[in-house]
This record gives sequence, C-alpha cells and structure tokens, in this order.
Amino acid sequence: MSEDPNVTSEAYVDVEAEDDEAEDYEPSKEQAEALDLSADERKLVTQPYDLGVKSISTDIQNGRIKLSIEYQRKYVWDSGKASRLIESLLLNVPIPVCYFAEDENGSYEVIDGLQRLTTIKNYLEGHFALSGLSVLSELDGKKFSELAPRDQRRLENRTIRCIVITEDSNPDIKFDVFERLNTGAATLTAQELRNSVYRGSFNDALKVLATKGYFIDLLGTSSNRRMDFEELILRFFSLTEGLQAYKPPLRQFLNTYMRTNRSLTPEGRLETLFEHTCRTVHDVLGSAPFRVPGSKNVVNKAMFDAFMVPFAFAELDGIDEAKKAELRGLVQDIVGEEEFRTAIGRATADRQRMLYRVGVVADRLRSSGVRVNLPEGLGLPDSPSAKS
Repeated sequence: MSEDPNVTSEAYVDVEAEDDEAEDYEPSKEQAEALDLSADERKLVTQPYDLGVKSISTDIQNGRIKLSIEYQRKYVWDSGKASRLIESLLLNVPIPVCYFAEDENGSYEVIDGLQRLTTIKNYLEGHFALSGLSVLSELDGKKFSELAPRDQRRLENRTIRCIVITEDSNPDIKFDVFERLNTGAATLTAQELRNSVYRGSFNDALKVLATKGYFIDLLGTSSNRRMDFEELILRFFSLTEGLQAYKPPLRQFLNTYMRTNRSLTPEGRLETLFEHTCRTVHDVLGSAPFRVPGSKNVVNKAMFDAFMVPFAFAELDGIDEAKKAELRGLVQDIVGEEEFRTAIGRATADRQRMLYRVGVVADRLRSSGVRVNLPEGLGLPDSPSAKS
C-alpha cells in the first residue's frame, strides 16, 4: 500500500475484466461471463423494418430516431466515405442492417448504424456535397438540392433494413446484445455502455462525483481513461447497498443496480456516505491506498471494494494518530497475505472472493477495536486459495 500523499497523474485505474485484473480492457473476457438468467428470462423481442431514406431523415428530425445519445463514438466519417454511402444508395447497393433499441417512450435509439444514418440526415439537409464518386462521377460536387428530381426521388425511396430491439426484451439480454454489436474500432467498456443505455439522474450524478477532488485525491490519479472512476463509484453504491445479495456476474450485478436506480439522485444519504468514506479512507490510509505493490502503479478495483465497503460501515470518527498508524500497519499486513492477494488477483467477481476480501478487512478492523456494522449474515468465507 502506498502512503505517498501526492497525486500521481501517471497512475491509472486497473480495468478489470471481471475474472482478471488486466491492464487493458478486453471486452471478450467480460462478455464471456455467463449471465445469471433462467430460461423464462431470456427474452429478446425484435421487429424488422424496411425504412425509406426520406422517412429515416424525417424520424431523426422529429426525435423518433435518436442519434444524439451519450455514445462514445461520435460521427467521424469524412466527406469521401459519406459520399460513397450516398452513391451506394443511388446504385441500390445493399446497405448493412441498422439496429435500434426501443425506449420506454417508444422512440428508437441507434445502437449500430450511427455513421450511416447521420450521413443520410446530413446529405438530405444539404450539409455536404458529393465527392470522389467512383461510378456516378457526374454527381461530384452536387448537394441533395442540386440533384435531378429523378435522382432525388430515387435516393429518398431507397430502403434500409432496421432491426428494433423492443422494450419488451429482458434488460440483461438487451445489454448483452448492445455488447455484441459493440465491435467497432473504438470498442466501449461496460461503463461506457451503461452511460449510453442507462441515462438518467443517477448516471449524471456518477459523472459529477467522478470529478470531486476528495475522490481524485484518494485514488492518487486524475487519469479517468474509460469512465473508470464512474464504475468505481457505481461499485461502491451497489456493494454498500446490496452486498448480501451479491452474486456474479459482476457486470450483471452492476447493470441491475444502475438500471433500477437510473432515476435516483444520490444527494443526501448516499452522496454523504460516499464522500465521508473517501475522506475517512484518505485520512486513515493516505493517498492511493488501492495499489498492489509491484503492480505498475495501477488502481486495483477489487482492492477498492475490499477497503471502501468495510470503511463505509466502520465507526472511525475522532480516532487519534496512534490508532491511524496501527490501522495502516494492519492494512499493509493484509495486502501482504497470500489469501488476500488471491482474492484481489484473479476471478475477482466470484462471490466467495468478493465476500472474503471485504470480510477479512472488516474482521481485522474489529480486532483492532473498531466497530464495523456490516450487514448481518455475511460471515467470513473460507480462504479462496483453493480456487487459484
């Protein structure tokens, strides 16, 4: 454990792929974790539509098709690539399927096809002229309004196959589909997907809390690379609220909490608990306490759980410097133990390892005379070493 009081901007959060503490995000590992769903819950309802180019543009304008969602991948096509799509439509070349998700209001959110649909909207609204066409070169330099009426009608009447994932689908299955379709060059992390799928006051609050100085000082880094800070805060809220009910996959557990609380504003008790816990951990353990020695200066998410959750339930107000020094030594001892390193090293989403790392820290705090009011019935699981 580091006691360096200085914030290190070069440090970064260790992006965990649920069963590994990996330095780089690997979505295939996270998606490979089996969802905990019964056969009756595996409900995916889709509806195919062949939408005309003109109707697509109109639906985007009136908000029935939503392009301006909080996706990390924005519109990036240049005029050449956009022109080739319009040329393909004029030539009646088949266009790849677009995928929409129906929201609670019946509108369609684009989850795959953002570049294509934005290009159609932009061209019909006159935002760019065609360029670099390989077949219809006579149309180079022309905006939509400058096309011959016959070409305008031909373009407007072209259809694109669109698949709508309806609101009736199971939420976890819908999220799984979003991940499967999330295969572009800028693949999103699970939290970036949650940022898009579970928009609302709770998601907005996570982004605000991720910028708080007391949280950044605690982590010892200001490098929030892929919404890592927001996911850490989500983990804190979901585990302090539902540790007893925790079961893997962690991805599904976090999804459920964020989906259930998407309209919640965590002002008051929850935000106060988070700030108080951050300040208490920093006061007792110092800056950057969530790094495993020899781990290339990364913040270990499993270690974050192990200390933040017990400290949230611990009565530590008013302790003196001697007690703080005793607790720092106790934590350093825990971090050096093989059983604890196993619980924060691999298969970290496993229920036994989750409860072990939280439980062992709480147990050691109690042994030092600190009252820790963890939910009853958790117990202290056996060492997870046998699973390594």
